[in-house]
Amino acid sequence: MKREDIFRFLSDISSSLFIGENEETVKTPEIRLADEVKKAHQDWLKAQKYFECVTDPDLVDHAIFAEEAARKKYIYLLKKAKEQGIYSGKL
Repeated sequence: MKREDIFRFLSDISSSLFIGENEETVKTPEIRLADEVKKAHQDWLKAQKYFECVTDPDLVDHAIFAEEAARKKYIYLLKKAKEQGIYSGKL
């Protein structure tokens, strides 16, 4: 995996942690949560691809950690959405 790809991945992950104020004020809480679930799923898929592409032994642990963290975030948000009645058909 190229160095630029690694930096792009890390940038994508870190930017996904923040939601812009304009988006937050326009969307309902249900829509925001559904969007977060979709984004978390995309982040998990990206983390899986990152893990598959890492060849540097020093980055393997990081890739494992990133994939596991993304997976846990997705599962948490999906569970939260289901508890609030936002089902997969709406996601």
